[in-house]
Amino acid sequence: MTNIALVVLDTLRKDTFDKHFDWLPGRRFEWAYSTANWTVPAHASLFTGLYPSEVGIHAKHIYCDCDEPTLAEQLQKAGYTTRAFSANTNITSHFNFDRGFNDFNTPDEFEKFKDDGIFDFPKFSRETNTYGIKKYLAAAYECVRSDASIIPSLILGGKYALGDNEITEYGGAVEALDAISEMEFSDHEFLFMNLMEAHEPYRAPEEYMTVEEPGLTESIGDLSFGGGDKQQIQLAYDDCARYLSDIYKTVFNELRTDFDYIITLSDHGEMLGEHNAWGHEHGVYPELTHIPLCISGSGLSGSCHKTVNLLDVHSTILDIAEIEGDGRGQPILSEVGDHDRLTEYMGLTSWSERKLTKNGHEEQLEKYNNPLRGIVSNEKYYGFESNSGFIETRENYIVNGEKRLKSLVKNLNLREVDQQNEVPDEVKNRLEDLGYA
Repeated sequence: MTNIALVVLDTLRKDTFDKHFDWLPGRRFEWAYSTANWTVPAHASLFTGLYPSEVGIHAKHIYCDCDEPTLAEQLQKAGYTTRAFSANTNITSHFNFDRGFNDFNTPDEFEKFKDDGIFDFPKFSRETNTYGIKKYLAAAYECVRSDASIIPSLILGGKYALGDNEITEYGGAVEALDAISEMEFSDHEFLFMNLMEAHEPYRAPEEYMTVEEPGLTESIGDLSFGGGDKQQIQLAYDDCARYLSDIYKTVFNELRTDFDYIITLSDHGEMLGEHNAWGHEHGVYPELTHIPLCISGSGLSGSCHKTVNLLDVHSTILDIAEIEGDGRGQPILSEVGDHDRLTEYMGLTSWSERKLTKNGHEEQLEKYNNPLRGIVSNEKYYGFESNSGFIETRENYIVNGEKRLKSLVKNLNLREVDQQNEVPDEVKNRLEDLGYA
C-alpha cells in the first residue's frame, strides 16, 4: 500500500503561498478552489467528496454526522492505519471529525477523555440539556457515580471547563512535530494534519513579527467591529505565513521519509481588506475560495492550469489508494477533465449571528444569512454571488456564467438538516481565541 499524508495549512491564501512556499517540491495546481469559505464545510467536502450542502455540514449544522463514509473510514476499511493531528478546534472529535481515524491527536484536552478510566466530560456536555454551573455540577456527580478514576477525571474536567485558550504555541506545527516524531509509521499509512499558523490572531515567534500582533479583526463581510490598522493586519498575516513556510519545511522533511505522497493545500483563504472585508466569516470571494494545492511524490513536478477543487483531492487520494468512491471529484494526477465547479456559503454561524446582534446590527441577520455560491470553470473564470449582485472575475469570459451556476445548484442532492450549530461554553472559549465565538 501507498503512504499518503494530507496537510491542510488552514487559512493560507493562494497569493501568499506563492510568495513564501517556492521551496515546496511537487506538482502545483494553479487554479485550485475550495468548496466553501471556512473550515467546517471545506473539511466536509475534503472528507466526503461532496459539496457541504449535500452532506449538510456547514454554518447551520457543524457536526460531521452524514451517512456518507468519510475518507478516513474508507481508507481504514481498506486496511490503512489512519492517524490525524488537528490544531483546529472545529476539526476534533467533539464535532465527529474523528470518524475513521485509529489515532486522532489534538494539542488540547479533547482526546485525553478517551483514555481508559477517564470520565468523558465532552460527551456528557453534548448530551445534557443543562447549562452553566448546573451542567458542571451534574457532570461531576455523574463522574463520581461512574466507574471512572475520580480524581484524574475531575482534574481534567476542570481544565476542560475552564477552556484554556493557549492550546498551541503559534498554530500547531510545533506540537505536530512532537506528535509525528513519536509515531511509528508502517507501510500502509494515512495521515491528516491541520495547522493553524496563518489563522487569526496572527501570532508568530518574535523574530518573525515585523509589527505588533494586531488583535482580532472581528468582522462579518464589510462590517468590522475590531478595528485595527489595515497595513498592520496585512503585515502580521504575512509574517505568520513566512513563519509557517519555515516550520512547515521541517514538518515536510520529517514526513517525506515515510510518505510516498504528501498533499499540501489550504481549506480556504482570508480577506485582508478586499471588498472592505476581513477574515472568512462571509461570502465566496475569490480571495477566500482560490487556494494553494501541491502534490509531492515521485515524478511529480511542474504546474497544472486546469481547474480543480477539494472534491478532486478526495478522489485523488482514493485513486492513489486504489479504492472506489462515489464522490463528485475526479483524480487529478493523470489527465484533468473540464468541469464547472461550485463554491458555497450557507449563511452565518451561531457566533456570527451573536456578533452582529451584540454590535447593533440585528437587522442585518437576514441579509448575511442569505446563501451565496460561485462557479469556477476551466476557462479560468470565476463568477460569484454577493450581497451586491453577481460578480465576475475572469481571465477569459464564458457565456451565461450566472445561468450555468443556477444549473449546477439545481443538480445538487441537498441534505435537509435541523439547525445544530451551537457549541458549549468550554468549546466556545477555545473558538474565541481564533476570532470566532
